[in-house]
Amino acid sequence: MKKSIRNIIAISVIVIPFYLTAILDKAFGEVDFSIDGIFGMYLLYTFLGLLTIYFTNKYLLNKKLKVFASSKGSFIIDISLAFLLLIFIFFIMSLGNITYGRWLPTDPDRENIVNILKDIFSDPTYTIFLLGPFIWVTEGFMAISRAFILNNLWELKPNKTWAWTSIVITAMFCSLVQINNGIPGMLNWFFIFLATNTLYYKYRRVYPIIIAGILLQTIELIGFWVYVL
Repeated sequence: MKKSIRNIIAISVIVIPFYLTAILDKAFGEVDFSIDGIFGMYLLYTFLGLLTIYFTNKYLLNKKLKVFASSKGSFIIDISLAFLLLIFIFFIMSLGNITYGRWLPTDPDRENIVNILKDIFSDPTYTIFLLGPFIWVTEGFMAISRAFILNNLWELKPNKTWAWTSIVITAMFCSLVQINNGIPGMLNWFFIFLATNTLYYKYRRVYPIIIAGILLQTIELIGFWVYVL
């Protein structure tokens, strides 16, 4: 089988069953906002995604996991980049709130997610699980899956023009996962994904992206716990 065909198959087995399904579910309001849905089906879906990436990367592409973590980096660099990325994320969100968030006002229905978070935070076990394994696994999948898609896109046509085109296209596509948050939400995440994709292109390490994602979700959930509950 030609290498380019393997790359296209690898992209498809992640984009179609995981990303495209998530986009359609959110577009048509079919997300299951329940404890069983979030800690059950959603987490199972995420595990399946990670397993799909692992086996596709190993057996179809004949690559090791180190393809996601170049040896050129280090723990200190990863942490530093993660905090810089986190600062950038908060900057983009703040900028969005005072610019296109006002120019393109939306009123996404957050009642379901607020109610389920209240239920989760009312139980210490659920709270620990949410702030620990759940965030780690889901953020890991989001970062690794984007890196996986980019790796395969870059192998289709190894030149800088296509590399940057892939970075932008992937950011646009992945931002559609935020379709339930309206255009401002999608714009925020487009710029964030653009930054994470660029960071991955330069350093070829997913660790800073995973760490930044975990920190962001943890801060936002603790903020909800403190200021909303």
